[in-house]
Amino acid sequence: MNCHVLFQSVLATLLFLPPVFAAPVIDPLNNVTIPAGKSLVIPVTATSTNGRPLTFTATSSTNGIAVIVHTNNPFWKMSVVQEAPANAPGAFQTPFRGGSETVTNVGDMTFMLFRDIAPHTIDVIQGLTAGGLYTSNTIFHRVIAGFMIQGGDPNTNGTGGPVFRYNDEFNPQAVFSGNGQLALANSGPNTDGSQFFVTIAPYRYGDFGYTIFGQLLRGFNVLSNINNTAVDTNSRPLLDEIITRASLVPDSFDTVLTLTGTNLNGVTGTIRIIADDGAGGRTTNSFTATAVTDTNSNFQPLLYGNPMTNLVAPANVTLTNYLNAVGLDGEQLYWFFPPPSDPGSISAYTNSSFSNSNSIFKTLTYNVVNTNGLIKFFTKPATNYVGSATLTFVVSSSSLWGLYNQYGLTPLPPYGLQKYTFAFGDTPVSAQPTNFTAFALVSFTNQLLATFTNGVPNSAVTNFTAFINWGDNSTNTGVIVTNLLNQKEVLGAHIYTNAGDYPVYITIQSYLGAAATVVATASVPPSVSLATVGTNSIISWPAWATDYQLQSTTNLVGANWQAVSNFSTLNGYSSVVTNSMTNAPLFFRLEK
Repeated sequence: MNCHVLFQSVLATLLFLPPVFAAPVIDPLNNVTIPAGKSLVIPVTATSTNGRPLTFTATSSTNGIAVIVHTNNPFWKMSVVQEAPANAPGAFQTPFRGGSETVTNVGDMTFMLFRDIAPHTIDVIQGLTAGGLYTSNTIFHRVIAGFMIQGGDPNTNGTGGPVFRYNDEFNPQAVFSGNGQLALANSGPNTDGSQFFVTIAPYRYGDFGYTIFGQLLRGFNVLSNINNTAVDTNSRPLLDEIITRASLVPDSFDTVLTLTGTNLNGVTGTIRIIADDGAGGRTTNSFTATAVTDTNSNFQPLLYGNPMTNLVAPANVTLTNYLNAVGLDGEQLYWFFPPPSDPGSISAYTNSSFSNSNSIFKTLTYNVVNTNGLIKFFTKPATNYVGSATLTFVVSSSSLWGLYNQYGLTPLPPYGLQKYTFAFGDTPVSAQPTNFTAFALVSFTNQLLATFTNGVPNSAVTNFTAFINWGDNSTNTGVIVTNLLNQKEVLGAHIYTNAGDYPVYITIQSYLGAAATVVATASVPPSVSLATVGTNSIISWPAWATDYQLQSTTNLVGANWQAVSNFSTLNGYSSVVTNSMTNAPLFFRLEK
């Protein structure tokens, strides 16, 4: 056979073979133990050798341990530096609180944010981050070795926060059993703000006392460095640990698992996780998980499931609602109703009644039954009473909670708390939000935010008020008008200083007490930058803008915009695409 011909044939075959890339690589995963009947969060990091996004799936070898892959959640990155003398190796100047500070670099931390279990919290964090509350303005002001690091206070001393507060968000499958867990600090139930902490180790005393809203994926060395810094007697670092930048970013290569174990001790399973790049590259990693007796429970119950929704009625009509509580250790639960102080609430409190039944919480691995965990509550106002009544509902694993509360004894036994406002002699408010676009540093007025009705034709606009939380640590009141279709509209005025996507909460309330809250999105579009390097166009834009698509065209007249197919890469806090230049000029834009 002619060897020259054979060589040509083999060469031609090789030339036309598709390129071969190495499979993705999942970083090593250690074997773990799960508190029996509880959950454990596992961060998973990986590398995609061809830069393609990875899709993760996971399985368990036993039905005694369930595994969930968290998907479609945002990621949050922050950069940290430490105050330093001018002659320190690597020292540089950075902006801080309107001035500048000499610092050395500590590093970056990247978290997955749990929109799937704490959606309102993630809305708040997204808005405050876009508004710049954290960037070059906050520090880690409290550090306790072996426990946690705490930051996010615009006052830098633990006393501050945004101009509003909001409620806790608890989930039975989010407990402090791991490390690198991201949670909100608070000063009591339902007082959440901008302050957060990151755990170094399990913190089971905090279960259902603090909203868990994320998990550290990358930067455990940074967490450890901050946690080991020298502090004073108030646990404040002697040298400021400054957050120089915080932003939402894309992360297509990492994920988070939640494992939930049976309440039986000793059950063991193999957890198998697969990363797929969608182009034939697949890899598998596995580890062993074992359920062990939970000796660290704080017996903290939580209010869980659908909240009360039957809140508005005509006068002299009793409202019926259900409220469900869970104690993951199956303990008996006790309900308490602290007396209110205003006359309308007192009348409803005096006339109301409830009945108990057992609550049942089911997971893929076990059932929990709590004696008297479910209440059926009958809210009955005084005869002919018209107005609002606010009642407080408390559930505890201790029958002594009411006694402790009555006599001001501390600490109170474990408890969950929620307040509800009922309206009598009123009609429900039904509202629809209106998303809108604004521009950074450009003020706007009379922006339509929501339309609403209370089902009563020609009701006066003066019967209602509207409160607006703009999402960027700003609040004000809206203007209510009636449009040509006889619908009521909420109009607002504001100015955003930074580009970003902001959740805008509009709360509409009638003078008799009926209320509705809706959420609009204010889109303040980012700018796109273009640079030329050799024969390539380098296009970059802010990394938080993951909902925007990069598009290009060769002609702005009658432009036919096409999506740029190149995968973007993360460079610091920018998404970057390299696009080969053509003979024709290219124009680029970002489009939602």
